[in-house]
Amino acid sequence: RRRVCFHGPLTFSTKKNIRRNPMTDEIIDIYDENMNPIGTATKAQAHREGLWHKAFRCWIIKPLPENKCKVWMQLRSSNKRLYPNLLATSAAGHLKSGEQNRDGIREIEEELGLKIPRENLVKLFTSKRYYHDDNMIDNEFNPTYLCEVDKDFSELTLQPNEVDGIFEFDLEDLINLFNKKIDKIFSSGLVKTADNKSEFKTGYFWRKDFVPHDDGYYPKVFNTIKRYREGLSPEAAE
Repeated sequence: RRRVCFHGPLTFSTKKNIRRNPMTDEIIDIYDENMNPIGTATKAQAHREGLWHKAFRCWIIKPLPENKCKVWMQLRSSNKRLYPNLLATSAAGHLKSGEQNRDGIREIEEELGLKIPRENLVKLFTSKRYYHDDNMIDNEFNPTYLCEVDKDFSELTLQPNEVDGIFEFDLEDLINLFNKKIDKIFSSGLVKTADNKSEFKTGYFWRKDFVPHDDGYYPKVFNTIKRYREGLSPEAAE
């Protein structure tokens, strides 16, 4: 069976107040349903009233021979209100008022402790996301990017209260899982322990272990990454 070894411990940041409280005072740009800017609001207001806004997403991959790659996915913190303990995009977060799409690269450093040059971002596509419950109406545009790294998990510093771990998956396994050709896939990674250290984990994951999206989202992401690794234009997959 496959096993990947990581050398050295994963670091969890002990810094406090890395961000302001995002649900009370963060100002974000607001758009109409066609992504035309129409003003600003607090993030809390946007989620309360269902105002369209932007959230950056970046999928981090580690290249392998023969156009293959590993895809990194973060394990959302158990403290998150939405989708705790589920696997999600490598790094993601709301764009603040005045920021351009690529400015969201700061999320990679905030959540994972990696400093990535802006020119290393590769645009994949922009998607729409809708999430409605009794407490939130979240209407987002998601400018989505790809970034290649040659790093080890031990070089990361994960943001407390946001990220509880990091896992890597074979791209082809992810494609087959979300095309429903297989029911589970194997992965390895590092997770936070109760004493704020980390431990190596391996195991199988099912579709239910990932943040839910519409049926077409994950296949689009992973097939677009595959196109990129094969030397084709990723945006052509839109």
